[in-house]
Amino acid sequence: MKNKTSICIIGGFDQLSKSYFQDVKKKYNSVYFVNLLNNTYTVENLYNYKIFQLKKILELLKLKSVTEIVFLGKLERPNLNDFKSDGIVEKYIPLLLNKYKKGDGAVLNAIIKIFKEFNYKTVSPLKFSENFTFKNNNLPNIKAKEDFIDIDKSISLLNDISKYDNAQSVVTINGYIIAIEAVEGTDALLKRVYKIRKDLNQLSSRSGFLIKIPKKHQSKLIDLPVIGPKTIKLIFKANLKGLAIDQRNTMVHRKNEVLRLINEYNLKIYNIN
Repeated sequence: MKNKTSICIIGGFDQLSKSYFQDVKKKYNSVYFVNLLNNTYTVENLYNYKIFQLKKILELLKLKSVTEIVFLGKLERPNLNDFKSDGIVEKYIPLLLNKYKKGDGAVLNAIIKIFKEFNYKTVSPLKFSENFTFKNNNLPNIKAKEDFIDIDKSISLLNDISKYDNAQSVVTINGYIIAIEAVEGTDALLKRVYKIRKDLNQLSSRSGFLIKIPKKHQSKLIDLPVIGPKTIKLIFKANLKGLAIDQRNTMVHRKNEVLRLINEYNLKIYNIN
């Protein structure tokens, strides 16, 4: 019997959020998706809105008796100058402008608070499905000393730069920081690592790790790190040893394929929570 909780997913309708939407609908009677991408989609229970159409979004949530919301899916950072008044959103533009100066994490936390003002509770996507996490897979902790050096250095770096509300990912090889994730995302980071290693004639040696963890002090309700099959393929292409993640707070797209590829490529995966 399906759960009667009314849920709305808000974000970009990308591959991960689409899979999540389909999975959650199997367990819950009332699941809706508010797509904020410029691309529009015709899918049952999906509604296409502009990111500034807060009034329409709130009206939909009320109409569908939604009590809990999930933020999921990639979005481009909007230009607040493009926002159009709708009777509600303009009230929050000064707040969002202020938070933009502090970073994406501050903006996302502000958005959570805005919806809380209207009595909507933001919850982690992992609350409604464990099919997108390694939470119950018991990933190994770090054992090899040489692996620990790369991973420990990466964690220290990511924690240090978290105050700038920046990267969740870094690649370290033999104690050297090779690349830090910028606005381009993890896939582009790994492509950059491949090019660096190729230019330095290092591709013949399997070494180093991708380390991907939540930013220090970030909310665990939104913007969790994400990995998927493409991540694993790019790690293999760059001839890294593997990856290290916080298995409790990392979204995994197509988990079975990720595990298959890790095994096929003989890669390491560590839990570092």
